[in-house]
Order: sequence, then structure tokens, then C-alpha cells
Amino acid sequence: MNGDSEPRAFECADCSSRTESDDFDPRCPRCGSAMLLSPRRIGRVARSDFDRVPPGVWRFRAFLPDVSADMVVTLGEGGTPLLPARRLGGELGLDDLMIKDETMNPTGSFIDRGSTVLVSLAKERRVRRLSCVTTGNLGASLAAYSAKAGIETVIRIGPSVDRAKLYQMIAYGSKVEVVSGASGAGRESSAALVSAGNPFLLEGEKTTAFEILHDLEWSQPDAVVVPVGTGGHLTMMRRALLELQQAGLIGEPGCRLIGVQLEASAPIVGDMRRRRRPRTLQEPLTELEGSEPIFRRAAIRSMEDSGGTGVQVSTKAVIQAMSLLAKTEGIFAEPAAASAVAALKLAREEGLLARDDRVVCVVTGTGLKDAKAIGRIARPPRRLAPAEDFVIRPLDLGPTKLRLMRAMARGPSFGYGLWKSLSEERRITTASVYQHLSELEDAGLARRSRVEVFRGRERVFYELTRKGSEILNALGP
Repeated sequence: MNGDSEPRAFECADCSSRTESDDFDPRCPRCGSAMLLSPRRIGRVARSDFDRVPPGVWRFRAFLPDVSADMVVTLGEGGTPLLPARRLGGELGLDDLMIKDETMNPTGSFIDRGSTVLVSLAKERRVRRLSCVTTGNLGASLAAYSAKAGIETVIRIGPSVDRAKLYQMIAYGSKVEVVSGASGAGRESSAALVSAGNPFLLEGEKTTAFEILHDLEWSQPDAVVVPVGTGGHLTMMRRALLELQQAGLIGEPGCRLIGVQLEASAPIVGDMRRRRRPRTLQEPLTELEGSEPIFRRAAIRSMEDSGGTGVQVSTKAVIQAMSLLAKTEGIFAEPAAASAVAALKLAREEGLLARDDRVVCVVTGTGLKDAKAIGRIARPPRRLAPAEDFVIRPLDLGPTKLRLMRAMARGPSFGYGLWKSLSEERRITTASVYQHLSELEDAGLARRSRVEVFRGRERVFYELTRKGSEILNALGP
């Protein structure tokens, strides 16, 4: 660990063993699992104390790791609105539904809550370089806050990361490397590695629950519905309720936590419902798939202890929920965030939520960072010319693009299948194939024709546009 740091007490999220460490992203010495900061005693806190400081994550400094005030790195995160969702509630049969709109955070994701805490600690410890492996939102958030702090970042991404998130990372000055799977997760001696399970990151994320209770004047909702990736956010929401009780701000926690995952990739909810975990496939990840469930046991305990449960939703239901949320409440969410809205409908049908329950749905990230999401819910007006008739920019059709176009001319094919076809002729990475496909899309020569789910994973199929077919025919064999 770079810089001076004091050892802190940690508790394993899996086996509950305790240890002290000055590591920035510690792992349990006993079982290798992720660690959480050990619960600490919190004295009585007056409700009026929070009204003396501006809204945001640092309003709840009494519950966060100690950081010197002059070392706090903030972009104005937190303080996101808790909005009544009457139109959406009317569609779903919920009379008292609210949306905690985390899309309003600086980089469009709830992860900004964690990044302000983590990067502030890194600055205080004089860390010079941070590194992470990410599916998108963590990298974009970490890059933004590190830029503010003057800390270098190395962000490792998979080949299917959405371009909008990639552009964020690049704009913030990060060094971006494309890796395949966990092979890129090795530690560097010159950088502090940050994972989605970082305990300091999670300390900031628990402020979602603090704000919900504060905005409800310290009364508890009947249920909070939240998407589950690693399980960390949900776990920390339960901890937040217990800390508020200890501080005398609320009575015994009575808020049910309902976690949501895709039914085809639900290791946490699936375990809770005693279902078999789907086997791992080797195709590239999509933005709809869950993160590694490193807080599986802790998340399950949090749901059970709160009287809540887990819900599994289909990919189709998520896409429908994205559209419904946008059209009823004016909030455009990315698929992972919209899964919570999809779960509301299912929870009502299964009797997990009653019509008169006071329910908070946490929408964790914006759809503006997911360009593919727009195409899934949008239908262009008939008066508009087809997208391929618009010339976006000139494109140099090299041999790889021509091979891809000839492959698509034989019929629609998904990205991984196109990569396999090309890799038989020449050595090429999946990242390169997706980049060429993206450029062909931008030039109006190829388009996404449909999305299918195969063994629990999305396959996006590509085909030539009319313009692409005409150009390929003009070039000849």
C-alpha cells in the first residue's frame, strides 16, 4: 500500500473471521473472500445534525471512515431525489411507490457514492496509482474521481463494455486496457488494485439507505427493492439500517430488502431459493449479466434478516421495464437498474408486495451510458428515413471489415460467432471484432437485427444494411 496508513479492523463477508490490515483492498487470510470494515460502535446522533450540512454522501460523515476534511474528493455525489412514482405505481398496482433516482449522480451511477470515499482515502494515503477490472460503471466512476484527485488510473475492461462508458474512462485520462475474463485481474506492484468488493467503496454505497430514511423523515418504508450484482450494495443497506438504529435515529429495522437478479444469472437469489446456479459460459459478457457474487452469503443474510427475499426477472421483462419507467416517470435506466422495476411487477403478482405497501425502488444507473439499451426500447417514427441512409462518416474498408461484411452477407450472425469465423482465417481478438462491428454500425453498413437469449446469455445478431449490401456487391468477390 502506497503512503502512510493505519491498520483497520475487517470482517470476512463469507466466513466472518476478523483481522487487521493496512491493505487498500484486503482479502480474508483464512478463505480468500472479500472483507468488510468491522462494525464499530456509533454514539447517539441527533437528527438535526444532518440538516446543518449540505445534501450528499458526506452529510453522513459520522457513519463513514475517517478522512480529513481537506482530503475529501467530491463531485457532488449523493443527495439524489426520492421521487413519488404515481404513474408507474398505477401501472403496477402500488399506491405508494417511490424511485430513488441514482442516475443523477455525477457519472450516472450509484458507484459514485463509493468512489468519493475510496478516492478520498487514497488521496490521504498518498496513493499515486489505482487499477481496477470492470464491466463499465466502476471504471468510469473511479476514473472521474481519480482525475479530480490527481491520481493515475489503469482501467481493464472486457471487449463488450459499452462505448459510452469507455469514452468516459478515456475522457477522464485513464489508461484503458482490454482483457479477457479474470486473466487481467493481476495486481501491479505500482498500483493499488480496486475491486467492486472494496470495503471502502461499500462504505460510501451504504449512504443510499441513509438518504432514503432521511428523506422520509426517519420513517421506514415497508420494502426497498434493489438490483444485486456482487451483493455488496444490498448488504450495506442492511448495515446502514442497523447503524441508524444504534445511533438512535430509527427504531428496530423493519424494512424488507428485496434483491433482484436476472433469472438466467442469479447465483445469489438462486441460492436463496435453493436453485442450481447456471454453469459458466465462455462467451463475452453483456451489460445485463451480473457481477461476481462475492457477497453472496452476506446478501442472503441481509435479505433474510430483514424479512425480505430475492426475485429473479427475465431479460424480456427488464427491457419492458426500461421502456415503462422512461414513459411513465421520465427516468431512463440501464438494464441492470431497470431490473428493480421489472421485479416490482413480479413481486406484486407473487404477493411479496401489497398494494398499500410503501415501496422504494432503487434505480442504480442511467441508460444514457448504454447505447445498446436505446435501440432495444426505441422505435423510430415511420416518417424518418432508415438509419443506413444517413452518412455518418467515411470508413476505410480494410480486409477485416470486408471479411465481416461477407460473413454477414451469408445471413445474420452474433458477434462471438463472427469472431470464431474470422479467427479460423487469421489471428484476431474478440475486442477487435466488436470494434470493427461498431465502426460498421456507425457508417450505416451493418445493424443489429435481433437479440436472443442462449443458455442464459444474450446474443446480439448483426446483419448488413441495404447500403452495406450495395457496397459489398459493388466491390465484388
